[in-house]
Amino acid sequence: MDYTLSTFYKAQDKLKAVINKTNFELLDNFGERNECTIFAKREDLQVVRSYKIRGAFNMIASLSDEERKKGVICASAGNHAQGVAFACKKLDISSQIYMPVTTPKQKVNQVKRYGNNNIKIILTGDTFDQSYSEAEKHSIESGITMIPPFDDPRVIHGQGTVALEIIEQLEKPLDFLIIPIGGGGLAAGDGRWPLSSPPGPLPRPALGFSGPPP
Repeated sequence: MDYTLSTFYKAQDKLKAVINKTNFELLDNFGERNECTIFAKREDLQVVRSYKIRGAFNMIASLSDEERKKGVICASAGNHAQGVAFACKKLDISSQIYMPVTTPKQKVNQVKRYGNNNIKIILTGDTFDQSYSEAEKHSIESGITMIPPFDDPRVIHGQGTVALEIIEQLEKPLDFLIIPIGGGGLAAGDGRWPLSSPPGPLPRPALGFSGPPP
C-alpha cells in the first residue's frame, strides 16, 4: 500500500471541509520546568474532541458508491465511534456501531448525538475485544465494510494529516516528535513523514512513542 507523502496530502484534501486545523500551542510553563521548548498539537479541539475523526472520515469518504450504499460497521469504546458517527451523518451513510456494554453512558450519548439517525448502536461484550469480534463477524457475514480504529491504510493516511499540519505550523525545526500509542494508527501515520521528504529545509526529527508495552 502507498505510504508516500502524496497519499497523506490526498487525505488532507478530503478532510479540509470537516476538520479543524488545530492549534500547535507553546506550553510555556511545562517547557520552563523541563528547560526546553515544548509544543502540543491540540486535537482535543476537534468537533469530536480527538484526532480519530481524521482516519474514520478519510476511510469512509474513500469507499465506493456500492460500499456506501451498504453502510459501514465499526467497534469502539468511544473516540473512534464518535468519528465514525460524525462521518456517517456528514456523508449520509448508515452505520452499525458496536460498543462494549461497559461503555459509559455519556460516551454512548455523544455517539448518538454525532450520528443521529444515521447510526445504530449495538451494546455487546464486556470488553472492546469482545465487541470488536462481534462487529467483525457481522461485517464478514453481511459484506458491510468494517471501519477499523487503526489498522487500515486509509485510516492511517487520515491520522497522518496531524503531522502535515505540524509541518505547516512549524517556525523552527523539531528535535523530537512524541506520539502517543494506543492501537498505533496515529503513530503509523505521523511516523511516516520524518522518513520521507518533508517540504522545505526541515531536518528529520527523532521519534518518541508513549503508550502501553506491546
